[in-house]
Amino acid sequence: MSERVDATKLRKGRYKAVPGEFYDTPKEVWSFRTPAAPGSPREIARRFLTANAALFELEEGFVGLRVRKVIRSLGADHVILNQVHAGLRVHRGYVTVHLDHTGRVFLAKNRSVPARLLPEKFDGRLTRAEAETAARRSLPSRGGRPELRETERLWVPRRDELLPAWKFRLTRERPRQEWIVYVNARSGAILSRYDNLAAAGARGFVFDPSPVTALGDHESLLIGRGRAGRPPPEAYRRVTLKGLHRGGFLSGKRVTTAPTGKRRVQCPDGRFFFRCHQRGFEEVMVYYHVDAALRRLEKLGYTGSRALFRKPVQVNVNGSPEDNSWYSPWDQQLTFGTGAIDDAEDGETILHELGHAIQDAICPDFGQSAEAAAMGEGFGDYWAASFFESRKPERYVDSVMSWDGLFLGLEYRLDPPCLRRLDGRGTYADFEERGDEHDNGEIWSAALWEVHRALGTETAARVILDSHFQLDGFTTFARGARAILDADENLEKGRHRSALERIFRRRKIGPL
Repeated sequence: MSERVDATKLRKGRYKAVPGEFYDTPKEVWSFRTPAAPGSPREIARRFLTANAALFELEEGFVGLRVRKVIRSLGADHVILNQVHAGLRVHRGYVTVHLDHTGRVFLAKNRSVPARLLPEKFDGRLTRAEAETAARRSLPSRGGRPELRETERLWVPRRDELLPAWKFRLTRERPRQEWIVYVNARSGAILSRYDNLAAAGARGFVFDPSPVTALGDHESLLIGRGRAGRPPPEAYRRVTLKGLHRGGFLSGKRVTTAPTGKRRVQCPDGRFFFRCHQRGFEEVMVYYHVDAALRRLEKLGYTGSRALFRKPVQVNVNGSPEDNSWYSPWDQQLTFGTGAIDDAEDGETILHELGHAIQDAICPDFGQSAEAAAMGEGFGDYWAASFFESRKPERYVDSVMSWDGLFLGLEYRLDPPCLRRLDGRGTYADFEERGDEHDNGEIWSAALWEVHRALGTETAARVILDSHFQLDGFTTFARGARAILDADENLEKGRHRSALERIFRRRKIGPL
């Protein structure tokens, strides 16, 4: 055991560190990689922290840390530990250890309070009842008596001091509120108080992905030549809007509709129940679907240091009167048009445009050649269709944008009507150098859709997304195919190579 501990000890001058704001201990250490080590991520993290306890000023014997969870991403494991002292949780006190799949630690983050600052005992004089009274008195007087939902005794850091405290969660129904209040257990002073309602309980109506797929047909939505009626209530889905910041606007950690400007809606009560003919519906659509898609990226492993987006995706939901939408790499913004059927009323149109943003996040200015542009359109169609596949009737699974593209689909007699399909038979021999990138893109989307079918939803998504990291803005179908084979080798040990090669040969995409 001692040899393993010594092997993971950081040597001065062999790593980089970010100093803490209030303590001498580093809050982040990187630019190192320990030797490969056996054992589970928990065991390796424990040995690493034991060996470097002096650096982070941790309590001896690992008594001050409890493993909260272990997250496994594409290329690494991430061990998250909460700090506890005298049996009580330290608010926002944690340590994380990040290691690759061979057991080599390459990053550690530290938000723990140094052992030298830990009090001997919890010396708060206020009883629970006294602290609760203080918490209740701190709330706005408007509304009925708040209902107590949660109580916790804990520690709260304040610069270089660790204070004994009480935490209370209190809710009201009218008006709807959810308050989290921290009370100093020594003095009764309010350490912090905030309304958690927006993050916890905002709701709204959306199409998921469209009224056509919800109803299973389009005929009932037509009221005349080239005209669509208002979808009935059963076309909508009631959803939770996760991660919203406080203030009542549709802005959160992953997406914001701020570029929409003066026409933005604000609902401090968290009730975003609009219909498609009302202002605000497109904002709810975009916020909900983009947020859900970015959460899917995180579940696939693109989180933390591998996150594709470092700031919220910017969206203008009605930025053009034309029947057109786009993503701009210049301002890194999604813009949706309002011509014909509003583009932001179709979840698949929203995620198609997000597909361009994903590609740009991995490979800036993707799509500067005819083939790369077609690949961008094809990827967007694949990304939208794969995300919503399980929510659509069988008849609509191989099509995309059946609401946004309803009238164009009727004009071209597509069955069912839609903007494009993913099950075409086109090959690279059908590619037109001066052709429309959307038409050429159906060749690439059909190939990706076959990959999706052959590998399964999640595996295909990881392989296809990871393949982009070795492409450039002027890439080709052949390079894209080779990148997918490389990604399968890296992530799946090449177990799908034969199936992938058959797909690309059928589509005449090569040479491989």
